Amino acid sequence: MSSLFYVMTMPGLETLAFSEVRAHMPDAELVKFARGVALFRATATPAQLFALRTVEDVFFALVHIKGLGRGTDALRVLHSATLNADIAQGLALWRRAHDGRQPKTWRVVSQKSGTHEFRRVDAGQSVTAALQRVVPRAMRLAKDEADLECWLWLNGSEVLIGLRLSDATMRHRRYKREHMPASLRPTVGAAMSWLARPTPQDIVLDPLCGAGTLLIERCLLAPYEQASGGDIRAEVVEMARRNAHAAHVRAPWQVWDARSLPLAEQSVTRILTNLPFGKQIGSRETNHALYTALAQEFRRVLTSDGLLVTLTSEDRLWDVVLRDHGWRIVKKVVLVVLGQPASIFVAEQV
Repeated sequence: MSSLFYVMTMPGLETLAFSEVRAHMPDAELVKFARGVALFRATATPAQLFALRTVEDVFFALVHIKGLGRGTDALRVLHSATLNADIAQGLALWRRAHDGRQPKTWRVVSQKSGTHEFRRVDAGQSVTAALQRVVPRAMRLAKDEADLECWLWLNGSEVLIGLRLSDATMRHRRYKREHMPASLRPTVGAAMSWLARPTPQDIVLDPLCGAGTLLIERCLLAPYEQASGGDIRAEVVEMARRNAHAAHVRAPWQVWDARSLPLAEQSVTRILTNLPFGKQIGSRETNHALYTALAQEFRRVLTSDGLLVTLTSEDRLWDVVLRDHGWRIVKKVVLVVLGQPASIFVAEQV
């Protein structure tokens, strides 16, 4: 029997995340997209849900309300809906997701956006009061850290209340032990890898690898033939090498200048990279010359039928540079990275 689930991802990656959901769970039926959220029905196991790499968190949906009022009467609606939710099914699925372990503590996490005649804490208290009546008595309400988290997501007139099945390792990854300024979020790296249309024959390159997140995510997402990465800073390359080792990913990492790669012409089939935004790394003034040189070098080493997938906040600049240097943009995904708008470009050679 299918159940109602939702996943949270980086704002802008909702449709991509649901594409991955469908790949793992072919019977999944979309119910709704919202900012950073995909709500769907599926017959899913915890293993299938936890295999998703483009999402930050996975929830079993207890309540979905459309058209919630803005006044204080809405608090009674939240209380009643929570009271009548199938808590038993949710708890059973949580235990399956955690190797049969029984949660000893629980808490409510509340998120609210939009204008209402009540506070976020009031909405959270309504849900908490209802759960106190239906949660097994052996489970204790906690203020901070808890085994089981029930999340309230209130956006204007729409509500989702769900039991969080995942934990922090789903978004942060166990392998990522070392970080650097402007380091890529793993879920964004997975999304870029998904957009690269992975095949087992891929020869993948990240010429500006940073801490190695993007290449590691590609290697963990799907089979490939070869993968390699590099950066101009030796200490960063060492960081990527250590992260890859922690992820059990085998790939050569080199120190190089991405504008002049020590690679033969048409020697890679996929280039995935996070370009300097000109904020924490680089500058807007230097990015024009840098982006031009990179577009030319990427064209040299990529096969004629290969794909280039890049991330940048310099949307207009990169768009112009690509078009001026023999690239066709086949897809663009706009998202929010480090609090600012950014775009993933998927391009091929003309």
